[in-house]
Amino acid sequence: MRHASKPMYTPEPDVVHELIGHVPMLADPVFADMVQQIGEASLGADEKLVWHLTKVYWYTVEFGVVREGPDIKAFGSGILSSYGELEYMGKGLAELAPLDPFKPQPKMSYKDGYQKRYFVLDTFESGLKQLRDYADYLKAGGQAPPADSKAKQTEASMKAR
Repeated sequence: MRHASKPMYTPEPDVVHELIGHVPMLADPVFADMVQQIGEASLGADEKLVWHLTKVYWYTVEFGVVREGPDIKAFGSGILSSYGELEYMGKGLAELAPLDPFKPQPKMSYKDGYQKRYFVLDTFESGLKQLRDYADYLKAGGQAPPADSKAKQTEASMKAR
């Protein structure tokens, strides 16, 4: 259970996070399929690719947001299970960026306050398509994006599409 001294957020896994964050979202078939795509993409992956997929998971399953009309809504369990993070996200204080699993993902952060950036899906269906396309790219022999070269990665992702 979450410690009473930090009710708004805890970096450790707890039952609040699992029951309020993950369980309701996994009941949605499209969301569940997105999670499965990330897992399947990791099968047989090297350490570099697993780390990249960990970040993709972090910025979707844990801290993802989705457009709903003109609004941005939380679906990541790290947001849904933390009323402090949910309030922060709702105020629009963080950067919003489109998700692109083909690109290097920024450093994950959870010990220095709330997220500074959320990756936005246009819809769950479009997010699922992105993750399926990325998983298919990996199954065809594609590699994890280089963390130090956005230009090379952009070129590689354009070829893959």
